[in-house]
Order: sequence, then C-alpha cells, then structure tokens
Amino acid sequence: MKKNIVTALILSSVSMAGSWASEQNFSDGFEFLPSAINTVDSVASISLLGDKVIFTRNDSTFSTEIDSSSLDLKGYEQLSDWVKKAKGQTTYDTTSHTLYFAADGKLYSATVNGDKVNSPKALIIDGVTNVRHDFEGSTIAARNWRYKERDTVMMYNPAIANGGKRIYFSAEMEGGMGGKDIWFIDKIGKSNKWSKPQNISRPGANDTSNEPSNGINSASNEDYPFLVNDSTLYFSSDRTAPLAGWNIYSAPIENGAQATLLSEGINSNGDDKSVVKTNRSLYVLSNRDGMDKVFAPSLFIVSKSGEELIADANINEPTDAAELVAENVTKEGTKKEESAKQEPENATKVYTLFFEFNKDVMIENYDKEINEIKNIILNSPKSIFAIYGHTDQRGSHDYNQRLSEKRAKKILNLLVEKGINPKQLRHVGWGSRKPIVANPLNDNDLQKNRRVEVMRIDK
Repeated sequence: MKKNIVTALILSSVSMAGSWASEQNFSDGFEFLPSAINTVDSVASISLLGDKVIFTRNDSTFSTEIDSSSLDLKGYEQLSDWVKKAKGQTTYDTTSHTLYFAADGKLYSATVNGDKVNSPKALIIDGVTNVRHDFEGSTIAARNWRYKERDTVMMYNPAIANGGKRIYFSAEMEGGMGGKDIWFIDKIGKSNKWSKPQNISRPGANDTSNEPSNGINSASNEDYPFLVNDSTLYFSSDRTAPLAGWNIYSAPIENGAQATLLSEGINSNGDDKSVVKTNRSLYVLSNRDGMDKVFAPSLFIVSKSGEELIADANINEPTDAAELVAENVTKEGTKKEESAKQEPENATKVYTLFFEFNKDVMIENYDKEINEIKNIILNSPKSIFAIYGHTDQRGSHDYNQRLSEKRAKKILNLLVEKGINPKQLRHVGWGSRKPIVANPLNDNDLQKNRRVEVMRIDK
C-alpha cells in the first residue's frame, strides 16, 4: 500500500545521545535470520529515519516499523512522495528538516515540509562541486560567459552528524588511503555550502602522509558509514579479515582508535554491506543467502503449531541480563526450594499474577491482590507458601530460568515488605517448563504463560 510521507515518519527525532544497544549483546546466543520484510526481490539499501527503518527495493522506498515485542521489523508501506533519484542510504537532519542522499555520484539535500519533500539541490562542496567563474577583464565577460570546472569525485551513502553540521560519506578521491574511503564535510554557515572533504583517517585536510590517525580507512574499500552518538562509526570494508567478503566494523572517531570487526553472526562469509542500529537492536544488509536481504537478530524461534507466530517470534534479551541472576541462597533455603518444586498434593493455588513480556513488571496494579495474599498467609501461620515464577516459551533456557526466578522473588519481596515472615515463603523459578498454553498461537496465549503462582502448602 502506498502512502505519502507524513511528518511523524521523519520528524520523530531520535536523540543520538540516548542509550544504544551494544552489538556485543548479539555476539552470543543470537543468530541473524532474514527479516519478515524480505521478498523474492533484493533490498538495495537500509537507513534509519526517526524511529523508522527505511529500505529500498525495485527503485521504490518503503517504511517499516520495529515490533515492540520482538527484534524483527514488521510490515512495510511504500512511500510515494519520496526522492526518486536517491541511491543508497538516506540520512535526515531533524534540526533543519532536511534529507541528505546521493545520486549520480553527488550529494543532495531536500527539505521536508509536512507531507511534502521539496525538490532536491546538489550540495556545493569546496573543491569538488561544479562552480562557474566570471572571466574578469575579458570581452566575453559582458556576455556573462563562465568557466565550468569538471567534477572529479563520486560520493555515496551520506550519514549526518554533529546536529546536521557534518556529513560523513564514502568516496574515492585524491588524498585517500586507497580504494573507497570514509570522508566528511562540514557545513559553512547557513547556506548549502560545505567545506573541502577531509579523509577521516588523516590528521588534516591536506595531509597525504602514510600514517593514518585511526584504523577506519585502509588500502582496501570502506563504505556505508553509520554514526552513533557522534562518537562511534560503523562501516563496511572488504579488507582482509577472518571472514570473506565485505564485513562490518566499528571504531571510535578519535586519533589512534582502531577498527573492530563485529562478531561472526552479525558478519558472515557473504558481503555484509551496511548496518542500522536502534536503541534496541541492529539490522544488517547482507547477501549471505545469495541475495541482498535485511537480517535481524533472533534468539529463539517459538515452536509453531497450526497458525504461525509472526510478530512475537523473537526476544530481545535485555542488556542487564546479569541482574536477572537470582541471589545466592543458603543450603537450607535451597533444600526447601527443591522441596517446594515437588508441588505436594496438599498444595492449593491462592493467586495467579501476570507479567509484562520480558520483564519482572506485573501487567496490572495488583496491590489489592497482594494484600489479599498477605491476609491469607497471616491467617495460615502453620502453612508454607510457594511462589512459582514462569515465563513464556521465547528465549533461551538459562535466560528464562533467571527471569522466572526474578519474577518469583519480586512477589516474595512485596509480601515481606507487608510484614510476612520470610520463613513461611519459598520462591522457585520454573522458566518456561510449565506453560498453561503448551502451543501458543498468539500473544494472548503467551501472556497466560508469563505469570507467578502463589501456592499454599498445608502441613
């Protein structure tokens, strides 16, 4: 379905100073699988605009959203009012409401007014762009003839930085390290004029020494710059590496910094061309399956039965997963918990409390129910109360175990805060081993499994 660009699409600015998920979160326990947005046609580019991921396919541009409960992208709509000539990745300056893109080897800007993208204008770049000069003191000056310099540089894949005052891009030009390099230009005043390109790995704009200031550019090719916090650059390079083809690297933008090859999984033995990073995840454009596709990190795929799980097939394991590890308990406590796991026949369910996806946060304000549980316990001084934590089936076994323990401990702490003697309580994590719905078909079914059950065990 086609739609016009709406202001919310690209004016929903993203603060680059925010909390960004580290690619290290996806180095273990994840595999990158083709995104649901892929079709039989290849994807030409991916970009981040506001809180949307933009991609191009068959000379058309599409907008897709990040699913709130998974790492994959969901659905997409064609943007009919888009810059048709744009090639490669697009970048957006939220301050001036301006799109930047490359076409025919040049960099362009296009301002956005509401739903309309205005006609693009080529950037005027010192030492690069065609410039007309008047011939002073010449008879042809009266005819307003001008001399036109030739373009000698092809530029690609811009990335905005420094509040719209700097653009990083790739190009092959004099003063480079070899092949295609990452360069940058700075805005001059409030006009459409920009400074002379500077190689990111050269100490100065005119430095042609053999000593780079960082390990971003090399004698090989570098392309597809992507900036995070104006301090870390992600890019792709075909330099020699343990993995074949093009691979994705990251590096701080500072003197002496060295580029780091991202982990296998994010990279592959195919051509891993570009990356888009959000505050939750990252997406890779790669031909590892033989065709350019978007790949998203997947921790665990739910077993499918009948209807397919689509939006909730993946899990975003939090960055603070270590905090989910249950506190150490005494040997005596461990024995009591193991005993509680047996679920004796004289156990009676008191309450079931449901939790949000991937959190130890209850979906409702259960204060009334917690008080009722407290009163039941106070009226049963000779009984033991087991608090069983459960998760849905998404996620690794170890992760779900820790999360279920944290949920159970959360309820135990609430009861202790209300004056319950902790000697009457046992908390146990079951992970996803005891679901209410064994074969969930949708999030409704999954929600029933994200719970804590409080059981009374009579002596």
